[in-house]
Amino acid sequence: MIGMSGRLRLVVGLDSLGRCALREQFNSQLHRVLHLIPGGAPEEGLVYLLNPTGGIVQGDDLEAEIRVEGGAHAIVTSPSATRIYGMDRGEAASRTRLRVGPGSVLEYLPEPLIPYAGARFLEDLDLEAEPGARALAWEILSPGRLARGESLAYDRLEFRLQVKEGVRTVLRERSVIVPAGGLGNPVVLSRFTHYGILITIGGDPGEVERAARSAVGTAFAGATRLRGSAVVVKILADELREITALFDRLRGAVIPVLAGRRATPLRRT
Repeated sequence: MIGMSGRLRLVVGLDSLGRCALREQFNSQLHRVLHLIPGGAPEEGLVYLLNPTGGIVQGDDLEAEIRVEGGAHAIVTSPSATRIYGMDRGEAASRTRLRVGPGSVLEYLPEPLIPYAGARFLEDLDLEAEPGARALAWEILSPGRLARGESLAYDRLEFRLQVKEGVRTVLRERSVIVPAGGLGNPVVLSRFTHYGILITIGGDPGEVERAARSAVGTAFAGATRLRGSAVVVKILADELREITALFDRLRGAVIPVLAGRRATPLRRT
């Protein structure tokens, strides 16, 4: 199987009346942009992105650029989890670039990744926030199709993450998970099966850090303040709902700090 290439460019800004609008939209195979849904304020809008093929297969190559401009508040999410199917050779890859302009807010809130048995996948995420920008982004990894007994049966996952605030790189990570190589080390998954990371930029970092530490509670998680205004939270868990519950609490606590209003509810399938 050769796979397909998918390209996405999405620019969210304000129209002449100060309302959130899609300023640019281009998508090819493997991406589809659903219409923008008004949010809790005129400058806020929700955009759902989906893969019309139902999942990522061997050889697929996805690239996406999402930009928020002109004081807009974009909430970018997906209607369902991303499924990564098994592969007999090669791998699939996804590269996403997030750009947030001054005075703008981006929430990048994809549903979890579900790697099937035999999956090999590279994900590269690059978040760049200009001075005065605010952002909240998360990523959640599940162990596979639990109902089929496929927990941690994928071949290899590689994650690359870079976060910049202005010209300064505040976080750069690369991690590789190979279940066959053993995951018991505490720096991998230890005894857990699910992983999540949440990053915020902007607002009062001290207030964001306090809110994050309060929301963590008794979860196997930690919150760290990085250079500049960035705060990162990581969690390991036995169940997906532990991560989604924590991240929902964090979002509810942090968005008022970043945007000055309550977080708009997301529809989950």
